[in-house]
Amino acid sequence: MNSKDVSKLAAQVGRVMARRRKMCGMTQAMLAEKLGITQDSLSRMEKGVMAPKFSRLPKVAYFLDCRVADLFREASPESDDWAAAIAEELRDLSPDGRELILTIVRELARSLRKMQDSRQAGKGFDSCEGQA
Repeated sequence: MNSKDVSKLAAQVGRVMARRRKMCGMTQAMLAEKLGITQDSLSRMEKGVMAPKFSRLPKVAYFLDCRVADLFREASPESDDWAAAIAEELRDLSPDGRELILTIVRELARSLRKMQDSRQAGKGFDSCEGQA
């Protein structure tokens, strides 16, 4: 991988981090504190000026409520359309109502990812642990 490809990848990961951070309702200062880095460092990561250390990626993913692999995937226009549709539905709800919906959606998404991961591993639905 040449330096141009590395720069493109750093920029892509940075955009994903910024988008997911905002979706989680965090400021750069809040996420930087959780990660144990300066806000300036996080800003430079989000701008693609520098890439996060590989050893830090699991912690970044944890606080952004995603998998490490998700940090390398940018949203497609289709997913942006879905996000806009969901945002429209939530617009008139109270902050507590929006937080409740977000919590429910996160739990459903985790459950669906577990089911998908189990299917990909050839296990099927019955082997999914932690399903309600």
